[in-house]
Amino acid sequence: MTKIQDIKSNILKRFEYIEFQLMWEGSVGRKKLQEQFAISMQQATKDLNAYMDACPENMFYDPRQKSYVPSRSFSPVLTKGQASEYLMHLEMLRQGYRAENEIWVSSIPNFDTVSVHSRKVNPPTLVSILSAIRDQTCLKARYISLSSENTDFRTLKPHAIASDGHRWHMRAFDFENERYSDFVISRLETPEPVETPNVDMPTDRVWETSVEIILQADPSLSQKQQKQLEYEYDMEGGRIHFEVKQAMLFYYLRHYGFDPLALKDNAQRNESSFHLKIVNLKGIQECLGRRR
Repeated sequence: MTKIQDIKSNILKRFEYIEFQLMWEGSVGRKKLQEQFAISMQQATKDLNAYMDACPENMFYDPRQKSYVPSRSFSPVLTKGQASEYLMHLEMLRQGYRAENEIWVSSIPNFDTVSVHSRKVNPPTLVSILSAIRDQTCLKARYISLSSENTDFRTLKPHAIASDGHRWHMRAFDFENERYSDFVISRLETPEPVETPNVDMPTDRVWETSVEIILQADPSLSQKQQKQLEYEYDMEGGRIHFEVKQAMLFYYLRHYGFDPLALKDNAQRNESSFHLKIVNLKGIQECLGRRR
């Protein structure tokens, strides 16, 4: 019997495709495999036989369909069998990252997704940022902030980039303000390499520190509604636990429907548009207060 760990990576990728087709399309044949990976019909046959040898309980040949179909005992080995694996292909198609013949979905259903217009990032600007991160050097650039009229050149030393789901930021040390901050990449103008100032730079503690977020269904909901949310968010013991970078905490809270800037009784308002509550609110408030 073929062992999965002994199979070459390019063949494993084709095995994943076979499982995907079995799981979501209900069948897989030589022609699908051949066209998807631009391989010979002979190689496609070998791959199907090799997969069946490695996972003998997962599929069998159906002469009526002239293709392989999942057995009743089918269980994904190389894929997770989660809906996100399928839906990701539709999202890539909708956003224009893949063409129809590049995604693994053979029978594309009638679908749509919300397409958010992302902030335009100038390619040369991104190249400059990536070069500075890679070479650990500084940039001199104007930053057009919507909260400040200051358009003077700044000396910035970037060390990371991050997305809040809508726009990309550059995480950098700002020598003029002597602190680490997030800079929206689309608001940087004419970044150019510059010599790094001869000063001691602190560690970006907020980036390096992890923060735990604990969420639960809003207790004011009915038991049935709470159970539904617990199922939708795959909660364990009625809660979601996950860790994020402290520098990203603000963005994660917004992603889960909270407004980190909204206050109630001089404290963060613990209300989410998704009917969630923050369990460890005190700790989260402290971390937001220290955010720079």
